[in-house]
Amino acid sequence: PGQGHLYYQKAFNVWTNLGRPALKPNPVHRKVLLLCDATVDALPPFLSVFCASWGVDTDVVLPEFDSVEQIGLGAAPDGMIDAETIVVVLLSEQWLTRYLGGSSIVPRAGIDATKQMLRTIVDGVVAQGPAHVLVGTFGGRAFPVPGGVAAHGDQVGWNLARDEVNAWLSSLVQSNVHLFDAAECAFIAGGCGAMGRLGYFRAKLAYEPAGTVEIARGLATAIADVCGKTHRALVTDWDNTLWGGEVAELGSFGVECSLDTPDGLGYTRVQEYLKSLKPMGILLCGVSRNDPAVRRIFDENPDIPLVLEDFASTQVNFEPKSAAIGTIAQEVGFGSEFMVFLDDSLFELVEAIETHPYLDIVRAGPDPMSTLDRLARSRFFNLTAMSDTDLHRSEAAQSLRRQRESRSQFGSLDEFLQKIEMRLQVTSLNEQNSGRVVQMFQKTNQFNLTTRRHSEEDLNRLLARGGRLGVFSYEDSFGSQGVISAVLLLPEDGHVLIESWIMSCRVLNRTVEEAAFGWMVEQAAGRPLVGEYIPTEKNGLVRDLFKRVGMTRLGQDDTETQRWQYDSGVATTLPRHFIELIEQEEVRA
Repeated sequence: PGQGHLYYQKAFNVWTNLGRPALKPNPVHRKVLLLCDATVDALPPFLSVFCASWGVDTDVVLPEFDSVEQIGLGAAPDGMIDAETIVVVLLSEQWLTRYLGGSSIVPRAGIDATKQMLRTIVDGVVAQGPAHVLVGTFGGRAFPVPGGVAAHGDQVGWNLARDEVNAWLSSLVQSNVHLFDAAECAFIAGGCGAMGRLGYFRAKLAYEPAGTVEIARGLATAIADVCGKTHRALVTDWDNTLWGGEVAELGSFGVECSLDTPDGLGYTRVQEYLKSLKPMGILLCGVSRNDPAVRRIFDENPDIPLVLEDFASTQVNFEPKSAAIGTIAQEVGFGSEFMVFLDDSLFELVEAIETHPYLDIVRAGPDPMSTLDRLARSRFFNLTAMSDTDLHRSEAAQSLRRQRESRSQFGSLDEFLQKIEMRLQVTSLNEQNSGRVVQMFQKTNQFNLTTRRHSEEDLNRLLARGGRLGVFSYEDSFGSQGVISAVLLLPEDGHVLIESWIMSCRVLNRTVEEAAFGWMVEQAAGRPLVGEYIPTEKNGLVRDLFKRVGMTRLGQDDTETQRWQYDSGVATTLPRHFIELIEQEEVRA
């Protein structure tokens, strides 16, 4: 982050000359329609390469110049908007001035007219059936007017009017309509200097080059989020990253992290930044090539904002950082492509990505301000919406950690599983769980038999065909893990098809899959149960799953899709599990 626009143009050129290869495993494909009133022709190259770096393959489409109202009112050409399209409503200062007026003082009627037109445009776009709509907030004016915060009666300053419109935009949010903070991106890029100035006079450009880059980066993170491609964990080094100095050499109180010195304050702010990620469901994990005894710093030094309980996993040993990251991936239940690694050593960063090539990295230092600047400008954790599972992911990770510690006290895995009172609740798709279910369909790679990336609209369409969707939530004596699995069953001629089966890897090796399979057999009601396995680069974990639960492969050819069958009408022994299955309600369309 923080480079000139020519740096990113070069990155785009290199990527394009290589044939635009996928930069993350299992990318999703989306058409992105940029609905703008000013010239943004320079935006698509940056947007496409940033989206690719998050795992979204895009076709960026620009409609005719200044056709926002026409398309919003339903005049989009045939085929421009479909169920795979993400529409971005990104309007300029000039559009806002058209409705608020060009004066420094805005009448209340102008604000109301602006809100009404925005709602009309967004509602009109939604009615045309896109996958998602992203609405950008409004930044400041390229040349600020005086009296921006003045107010009297029904007359308010232009800045106050803009702020009111931005705050009102949240009323447009719904399941497939989200806000994109374009105003913050412009602020990061230089404030009014990032808005269309000379570029607007010459070519009606919405943004200057620096602003274009930051808008593209911020928009890419929003697109990645609605496509289920956001990061879920930050893995951080400790010495000279979280604090200045090395604990083993200086002791718990000799390191730099306090409110008393400039650098100490800086490191305090770094830790507070990382701690602030937890409420959004971002897991914090620690790696340090050190004696495990250095963990005591979190208990002994009261000036350090972080505590050991803030970490979902800590790997403190003298093994390579790449090995530690691999262990963390096993413990938290998702791959390194969903992680960001923060370290002050270029050697450690390169060593890690040699083993985990899809890992994203941020170099810390040489001072805490540089660390904060790179973290903030990278925008790896720029969420547009959150689910209940996101909010409680940190608690779930702590529960898993307690389970790992408790398991060592039992003589066998079976004994441990019988003691922890596992319960699996199955329900249908509803308003409370739909966000998490769609998120799982977009993000789950390892325990995913077919890797079909269903949207909420896809699921509702399949349910309307008579399908059944079982949504499984898990809890045990250590706490709840929330929604951890979904199974989509479709009736077909003479049998029931397991169209999709996805599960979080954090509940592996607890017989959850065996319990879920028993539920599927029950739903088949005596009909044969047929499952499909489509191999991918990431789902080798479930290669033998159908065999393990007692299904028989249909044919032994080398076709990509494998089909397996279980004759539920024949008296057979279902796979053993240790889980109480609770069906909250009848699971049906």
